[in-house]
Amino acid sequence: MLSRKERIDEFHLKLSRTEKEIYEEFLKTEEAELVLEMQQYFAEAKGHAGGIRFDNASLWSKIENRVRLWFAEISADRNQNENLIRRSKEAILHRMKNLLAKTIRESLGRK
Repeated sequence: MLSRKERIDEFHLKLSRTEKEIYEEFLKTEEAELVLEMQQYFAEAKGHAGGIRFDNASLWSKIENRVRLWFAEISADRNQNENLIRRSKEAILHRMKNLLAKTIRESLGRK
């Protein structure tokens, strides 16, 4: 019997086809905009005395909220129960954490 679960890059859990489709849709529609926001945030943070903050009003909180809102919207549009496709949300947040770490390294001049 063929597995109905699929792997995606750098994520430890297998996803259903529906979860993978949602993940890929996020990459196509939202990822580039969030990466640009991260880059702008760190460019601005370099110039401020306070520097980079990771509190409730931080960049990561904003990213989590955007992902949560996008996910709720896409679940409603597709008439999907969010609990049944939660691994796609986990995969999206995992990818965003990796991109945030990459952006931090780049803004500090390391690769």
